Amino acid sequence: MARFSRWSGVIAFLLCSALAYGQHQSAQPDCPIVKVGIKNLQFVPNNITVAPGTTIRWTNLDAVDHDVTSGTSITGRKARGLAKTRFPDNKFSSGLFGKDKSFSVTLDRPGEYTYYCSVHPFMTGKITVK
Repeated sequence: MARFSRWSGVIAFLLCSALAYGQHQSAQPDCPIVKVGIKNLQFVPNNITVAPGTTIRWTNLDAVDHDVTSGTSITGRKARGLAKTRFPDNKFSSGLFGKDKSFSVTLDRPGEYTYYCSVHPFMTGKITVK
């Protein structure tokens, strides 16, 4: 029995590490989870700092559909005259999801990950992994 408990921690670590490496999009029970709400057309909080291997879970609390797309969005005066105002970087993308639905991503590599809602490009956020 003692041998199983010693290996269970190693197995949990390897599972979280493997999922984080691939930026898997579903949370696992032994990985840390940080929750971000989508409420009143905002990401709350919209700026977070997490450790590598942390899962971030966005939950839509609005009555309208949203998505979470990695990359940057330009709105307002900067967008005038530009043919393209959204710049996804293909690190993660949720697709549209409605009220009370969630999307999760696990980030393993240190760095800054900006994101936005492609339906509402003024909705932006940033994740710092360090």
